[in-house]
Amino acid sequence: MAEINFEIAEFEPKYQGQVVDVVGKGLMELEVIPKSDEPLQDEDLYQIPEIYKDRGRFWVALEGDLVIGTVAIRDMGNDTAKLNRMFVLSDYHGKGVGQALFNHAIAFAKKQGYKEVVLNTHFLMKRAHRFYEKNGFKRIGKEKDKYHYKMDL
Repeated sequence: MAEINFEIAEFEPKYQGQVVDVVGKGLMELEVIPKSDEPLQDEDLYQIPEIYKDRGRFWVALEGDLVIGTVAIRDMGNDTAKLNRMFVLSDYHGKGVGQALFNHAIAFAKKQGYKEVVLNTHFLMKRAHRFYEKNGFKRIGKEKDKYHYKMDL
């Protein structure tokens, strides 16, 4: 595994376009969404400061000024956090970026006093399913094309 130098930083508006690209590329590569959906129009990606605030947060993994990954914690109420928007550019898979983002987000959730973390992931995202299960998440259900996962903190 080739070493890369990257850092995890809180989202800033200057990363907006790159964040949309990273998430969109990830979804398109896995054929979760068609390439014709570019640029991705998911509402939360255009309202990051408003949605991921207070007990929530949105981070980017940076190699220099390049956003190579994303992750977020969203406050769902009742001491439940949602792990959201976990994506790493495919060229950076297997280099520890995803694990570092995940560890950072879970440490934040624990510090905020959350009791559990939930997430949803598309059924086509098999690599993500293995990753989450390896890191302590249990699949708790399925709805349409999404799997639901939960982890107690």
